[in-house]
Amino acid sequence: MKQFILIKNAEEKKHESPVILVHGSWSSSSMWMAYTELFSKMGWDIYAPDLRGHGKSDGSLAGVTMENYVDDIKQTVTENDIKDPIIVGHSMGSLVALMYAVQYGAKAVVAIDPSPSKEVQGEGEAKDYPAEYSPMDAGMPTDPMEVMKGLPDIPQEKLMMLKDMLGMESGVARSERKLGISIPKEKLSMPTLFVGGELGESVPFGIGIRTAKAMADYYGKEVIEIKGATHPGILVGEHAMESAQKIVEWMAKI
Repeated sequence: MKQFILIKNAEEKKHESPVILVHGSWSSSSMWMAYTELFSKMGWDIYAPDLRGHGKSDGSLAGVTMENYVDDIKQTVTENDIKDPIIVGHSMGSLVALMYAVQYGAKAVVAIDPSPSKEVQGEGEAKDYPAEYSPMDAGMPTDPMEVMKGLPDIPQEKLMMLKDMLGMESGVARSERKLGISIPKEKLSMPTLFVGGELGESVPFGIGIRTAKAMADYYGKEVIEIKGATHPGILVGEHAMESAQKIVEWMAKI
């Protein structure tokens, strides 16, 4: 697969472990702009791939599994000869990051507004989704006023940009998440940080601090809450830099 990766080298390299940024559903590497700027400024090399069928990467989304997304991260690591990465994911991308870490290892993992593991979610349900589905299929309001009401931390001009940045998602991967994907506690041995937005559940498909705390409690890991942040806003809203800064402070200590 021809994979697009947004690569930003550290302004002055201070850390040996590069950071891999894994986007969530409907998304792409473009969602990470605030994070790439700060992380590279603070001394980390950054690799932000577009998962297959997203952004500028090749591939169809029909039939794509969560394990396929793990393979995409493996491709990023292999083709760029990345050693001992810190993997940072958002939403679905957090679960991909955790899946990769327990299979292949990582220096550390940061899971932002994470999709829950089977152990935390509980017994899932079998449900079919369209082969490719949109944010609207998942409950995103079509009325602009309702969108603004649900995402108060994202300025109007950024909301318009966000609409243009979002694409489609794999229905198979969503079905797998609803059924539940196991992340065994004993295999998540590396330092792991869960980050949750206070208003993460302000939209129907949103994930926030409630799930982040449940994940942290189950796995015995650290958790940070970002006050006022919605699910997409924690990456592109007015609290994005606060979130990125707190993650930087945590990464610098590991």
